[in-house]
Amino acid sequence: MSTARHIPALDGLRGFAALIVMLSHLPDVGMPRIVHHRLGDYGVMLFFTLSGFLMGHLYLRQKPSLQSIMRYGVARAARILPLYLLVILLSYGVFTYADPHFIYQVDGRELLRLVTMTSSRPIFWSIGPEFQYYFLFPLIWIAFHVRPPNRNIALLGLTTSITLIFAVSAWMPGFSVFSKLHIFVMGMGVALILWTAPSGRALQWVATACALGFLVSLLLAAQPLAPFLFPSTRGDPKHLHYYGDLAKIALCALVIYSATFENRVNSGIWGNGCMRRLGASSFSLYLLHMPTLYLAARLPFSPWTQAACAIPLSLTIAALSCRFVERPTNQAIRQTLERWFKRQNADPRLPDWSRAGIRR
Repeated sequence: MSTARHIPALDGLRGFAALIVMLSHLPDVGMPRIVHHRLGDYGVMLFFTLSGFLMGHLYLRQKPSLQSIMRYGVARAARILPLYLLVILLSYGVFTYADPHFIYQVDGRELLRLVTMTSSRPIFWSIGPEFQYYFLFPLIWIAFHVRPPNRNIALLGLTTSITLIFAVSAWMPGFSVFSKLHIFVMGMGVALILWTAPSGRALQWVATACALGFLVSLLLAAQPLAPFLFPSTRGDPKHLHYYGDLAKIALCALVIYSATFENRVNSGIWGNGCMRRLGASSFSLYLLHMPTLYLAARLPFSPWTQAACAIPLSLTIAALSCRFVERPTNQAIRQTLERWFKRQNADPRLPDWSRAGIRR
């Protein structure tokens, strides 16, 4: 079983995605607008595309088995569920018993939607497609490893299904993976390109330059690209001009693709220690920045001073959450799984899973 290489620049890119989501939400609590208010949509698209890439990069070349799929599922659940459940339960408690104006207005009905990951509320809505994709991915994984001559039939069926899902994606609820599956698939496509078509140095530098140009244009809302980059969402409640636009998604995929190259530009911008630490706490930053901004907006300062306090405070709280919540729970769940597998292998009445090519 091949082992996919770790790509440090992608850690920093994940942190960048969370950061631009946070910055785009400053005006929502009365703070000054630093970036375009729709920039957060691109942060979410980068998250989805990166998830698709990582699933393809880490797993598609491995032969799936019951144990490898179980390990995959536990790893994905351990990454998201502990902090997510903690945040929604605390939000329910704060909103119900302490502050009826709390930024996360989670009553009993909304709590049920959040637990079932069918919420359409800001921030939380994107967790649904992400988690549902984790359940869907094993089917794609298995299809890639069907033995010939049935492999071509399986891949044709998979391609047809994805195409049909994209055709009806505009009618799917926004919290459904079927409304965003094409974004994850675009990320998987990047993994397949890296796998099957190694690129030359010239192409790498062209891709890097184009990707950085795209990101700079986003941050500056550059003219004359602004009408394409930031179309109005009036009359577009599902933001189809963002999440349904394959050109925008392809540009996000280009950013992921360019970040996979080992060069000084990627190491300096995305792979440095600061950005990688930001990437490590990106999920905490994504979930917790709105409550932090909400609290900072109540400080007795000017809006600019509030923003100057809110940004480092959000980063600090995210880092603490990662250190004391995300990492410990993730490790505890994984260690519990490892002990379970050891007991399975030690029981002579059970099959020897070590022969299935499963690595710890």
